[in-house]
Amino acid sequence: MLEQTAEVTKTASDGVWVRAVEPSGCGTCGGQGCSSRRIAELFQRKPRQFLVDCDLALAPGDRVVVGIADGSVLKSALRVYGLPLGLMLGGALLAQASQPGDGSALVGMLIGGLAGWLAARGGRPPRPVVLRREDTILFQVMKGQP
Repeated sequence: MLEQTAEVTKTASDGVWVRAVEPSGCGTCGGQGCSSRRIAELFQRKPRQFLVDCDLALAPGDRVVVGIADGSVLKSALRVYGLPLGLMLGGALLAQASQPGDGSALVGMLIGGLAGWLAARGGRPPRPVVLRREDTILFQVMKGQP
């Protein structure tokens, strides 16, 4: 299971909204941040929030560990990218086989791509779940706070 520390931003009836907490780094540079991290921060967008399933009673500001099942990222990527691409290629090949020419292949590719896009939109992807609260004492010890 893939795990990530997150902070609860708000609660909802069907789960909680969380924002991922960035790790502090490796500590080699004394907590100042290495130059590659600083460059990455220049291009960083506003932090995104995600709705996750939760059975715990949480409040905004709580730190939790969020998990997503192994293989679900690959399955989602294949559904979102692989299915439309496969149907685009299949549509182009089928149209090319039925009526040779670039125009029919282009039309078949567009129809296959549209069908793949519609098929990829269907279904509910698996949502991450809150596994547990983060141990605040352990978190403070790791950060060097009393």
